[in-house]
Amino acid sequence: MRTPSPALLRLGFTLLGTGLVAGPIGAQTADTGTLILRAGDRDVGAETFTITTTGTGIKLSSHAVFTGRRPAPEFTGTLDRSSGEDFAFQLEARGGASGGQTYAVQKRNRLTVRRVARSADQATELPGGVAVIVLADSLFAPYIQIVTLATEAGRPLTAVMLPAARRIAFIAQRSTTAEGSVTRLSGGLDGEIHLGNNGELLRIALPGSGLEAVRARE
Repeated sequence: MRTPSPALLRLGFTLLGTGLVAGPIGAQTADTGTLILRAGDRDVGAETFTITTTGTGIKLSSHAVFTGRRPAPEFTGTLDRSSGEDFAFQLEARGGASGGQTYAVQKRNRLTVRRVARSADQATELPGGVAVIVLADSLFAPYIQIVTLATEAGRPLTAVMLPAARRIAFIAQRSTTAEGSVTRLSGGLDGEIHLGNNGELLRIALPGSGLEAVRARE
C-alpha cells in the first residue's frame, strides 16, 4: 500500500482550513486510492480519488461508478481550493436519469451554483464563507474538506449539496484515536470520517443514507 506523506497532508489541511499561504513548492500527491461503496452488506460501486497539495492550497478529483443499474451511473467531481476562501467545484453526472454538469464557484464570500442539463440552465447565488463547503450527493472523497475544518470542540459548518444546492447546517468534531483520527458529524449531517495515522482516507459512514465508503486494500 502506498503511504501518503503526513507533512503534505498537514500542509493541505492547514491551507484549506485557514487560507494561509505556504512557501513555493510544486504540486504533490498527498493521497490516492479507491473507496468501495456499500449499502448495508452489499457492494454497490467504487470511487477512485486523488488529493493533491500545491504551494497555496489543495486540489481533489474523484470518480464514482454505481454498478447496481444499467447503464451504470457515473459521477466525476473536481475541487480546486488553492486561493484561500475562494474555490471551484465541478460535478458531472452520466449514465443516470438526470445527467449534466453542475458548477459551484465561491468568490469573496458569494457562492454561485450553476446547473447545466439537457433541458435547463439555471444559476443560484448563496452566502459563502470559510465555514462553507460544497459536497455532492453521489461522491464521498470530497468529505475530506470537513476534516480540515473540524475542531476538537466541534465547529458549526454549512454544506451545499450538489446538484440541488441544498444547504445543510451541521457540527463537525474531530478527535484523535490510536488508528489516526475520527471526525463526527451531527445535526443536518450524521456520520463519521476516519483517517489513518498518515492522514490517509480510510472510511466514511453516512447512516442517514444507508451508505458507507471503505478504502480498498492496495
